[in-house]
Amino acid sequence: MRRILVAVLAFLPLGVCVAQDRYPSQPVQVISVFGAGGGTDIIARAYATEMARLLGQPFVVVNRDGAAGSIGFAALAAARPDGYTISFAPNTPLVNSPHVIKSLSYGFDSIVPVCGVFDNVFSMAVAPSSPYKTLKDLFDDARAKPGKIAYGNAGLGSLPHLSMAALTRAAGVSMNPIAFRGDTGVLPQLMSGELPVGVVAVSSILGRDLRVLAVFSERRQRAYPDSPSVTELGFPKMPQALNGVFVPRGVPKAVLETLERTCEQVARTPSFIAVVEKLNQVVEYQDSAEFARLLKADYEFRGRLLKDIRFGEQ
Repeated sequence: MRRILVAVLAFLPLGVCVAQDRYPSQPVQVISVFGAGGGTDIIARAYATEMARLLGQPFVVVNRDGAAGSIGFAALAAARPDGYTISFAPNTPLVNSPHVIKSLSYGFDSIVPVCGVFDNVFSMAVAPSSPYKTLKDLFDDARAKPGKIAYGNAGLGSLPHLSMAALTRAAGVSMNPIAFRGDTGVLPQLMSGELPVGVVAVSSILGRDLRVLAVFSERRQRAYPDSPSVTELGFPKMPQALNGVFVPRGVPKAVLETLERTCEQVARTPSFIAVVEKLNQVVEYQDSAEFARLLKADYEFRGRLLKDIRFGEQ
């Protein structure tokens, strides 16, 4: 049988054997963990377009939103580890959700980071008709009405939720968190004035008539130069909003190397950079080793922070 097999293989065209090892040789599913139309989703679609161009196979974006991104990551962790299901997502489902969702079907070690692509900056925004002109205005009112003023966020345990909870704790005020399925759920009620405050990505509010009270970063953002950063206002450093590409544990090394190498190419592509910059974000590429190091440090930082935050009271 061995001699027969060797003989058969010898007569096969070389291209047939190579095709068996080539990745990708079929469409790749890209899980976007928030709803369609948000800033991260738009960038995910730009990433998928460039990956398809560079690798010659469709990269199809599928939205699996809910539970601050953990529904999408649960689907990713359960997928066959062959490289045909990946996710373009923020780090929240990996570094936050394992700390706050007891029934989570995956853990920090269930997912492998491939590359970091950009750092998503969040803002604290209100409608133009809001009486709050500054962050001080908001917090003064919150002190007068403990737990009464609501703020919208992308879901329980999401980075907007955690950042605002940490900020209100540092300021000594209590506010009422309202969880939505991503920024696209927050924005309609925020813009109508039904929701007093929203913590949403800078990339999600561009072109919308909203007043930004502050940005969750160490420096002001060029899109909102008149809006101070929380660091500038004297508050502690907030958790990082790292965004990149992830796969389930067990994906072959050769596939990981292809994804990482192509991810770096995408991060240097003018058309992709233009999409990111149009959303007032900046491409920040990290290879798999550096991305993994940053995620591990952020996971441990959030674990310590979450011990001091009782979600129902912030």
